[in-house]
Amino acid sequence: MPQTPPSHSGGDPIPAARARPGAAARPADVSPARLWAVSLRYLQRFSASVEMLRRVLDRRLRPAVAAGLIAPEEADQRREAVLRKAADYGYLNDSRFAEGRVAALLRQGKSPRLIAETLKAKGVAGETVTAVLAATRAETEEDIALTAARAYAKRRRLGPFRTATATDPRRAEKDLAALLRAGHSLSVARKVLGAASDNDLLDQDD
Repeated sequence: MPQTPPSHSGGDPIPAARARPGAAARPADVSPARLWAVSLRYLQRFSASVEMLRRVLDRRLRPAVAAGLIAPEEADQRREAVLRKAADYGYLNDSRFAEGRVAALLRQGKSPRLIAETLKAKGVAGETVTAVLAATRAETEEDIALTAARAYAKRRRLGPFRTATATDPRRAEKDLAALLRAGHSLSVARKVLGAASDNDLLDQDD
């Protein structure tokens, strides 16, 4: 079971140290202890992938490397040591991170394609994203897509979720366009909008 990053005292926020007005900017402390403290502070505030924390550490290390305070090779070693330590403690786990983000994004009505793009932008490997999507609720790709499209339609009150009788003859066309713009496939969008009620959609999920 992953541990919760312990609180620690002191420390400036990520990514850079504050400089006094008029004073020359000086690279932040990049000692191993300080990098670990910065990482804990970040992980207490955010759910993160390995790559996300790597980028945070790189932003802190880069000015020190540019100023000649630390060799690039040593910077890489310190960064990777922190990442390994965070993973060993259970603070970093890309599969667990992806599971949480997939569940949250599906509740928002995001399509599997957009979810995959979002996670890949966070540095999660494509195979991890695919595995998590496939395992979510033990559903097929189409079932996941239908669940996401249904959530989106419900939130936007499209199709069977509309609360008032539509007077615009192009309403169905506009609803379809809205689902397509959100990244849902034509077949899934038509299935959602073609249902007579939400119960029909729930029956399709079974």
